[in-house]
Amino acid sequence: MMKRETLKKQVYEYLREEIMNGRIAPGERLIEEKIAKKIEVSRSPIREAIRLLEKDGLVIVNKRGGVTVFHPDISHFQHLYECRVELEPAAAYYAAQRITKEQIRMLRQHLPSKHEICRQYELKKIHDMNVKFHEGIIEASGNPFLIKTICHLRGINSMYRMAILKRNDLRVELAIEEHFNIFEAIASGCADDARRYMREHIESDYKFYVHLYSERK
Repeated sequence: MMKRETLKKQVYEYLREEIMNGRIAPGERLIEEKIAKKIEVSRSPIREAIRLLEKDGLVIVNKRGGVTVFHPDISHFQHLYECRVELEPAAAYYAAQRITKEQIRMLRQHLPSKHEICRQYELKKIHDMNVKFHEGIIEASGNPFLIKTICHLRGINSMYRMAILKRNDLRVELAIEEHFNIFEAIASGCADDARRYMREHIESDYKFYVHLYSERK
């Protein structure tokens, strides 16, 4: 029999991927009975998975226990940007001073080549590498308070990244180049450059998203 913790994690990862890929849409209700029937599990691990999704900021649980997928708008992304543009450059700055050789090696693994991405554009793969790259830098900052603060933004941050990745291959290619600049600055210990490149990267992402949002309107 599968261990309860393992089952909870699998249900959580399944629901998270469904939300991130848009198969469960923003604003849509999550009905435990329906999910249980679809993936053939009891409702208990579903409830536990929903608590994790709520912690990530991906779902909202109302007072009556109803669950809906979080529906971010431009103001949410603006507030996210205001946090990221201050916190992540700081993480890059400290990472450049504190990163270990092993962390540099791991960070390098999350840098796909531009040619590889152009040859086979896989949204989930790019998103996962993007997340691991940013999280690797945050971890390398060595600041537990900074790490914890940024981790609270994980859910809406993933929605934001997916919104950008789904819309434009060119932005993906530019983001990869920006990642390389950030990586080189951190790996070579250039803290000021690392902070500057990270700030420029986040500013570029946000400007691109605002452009997409204005076009959609």
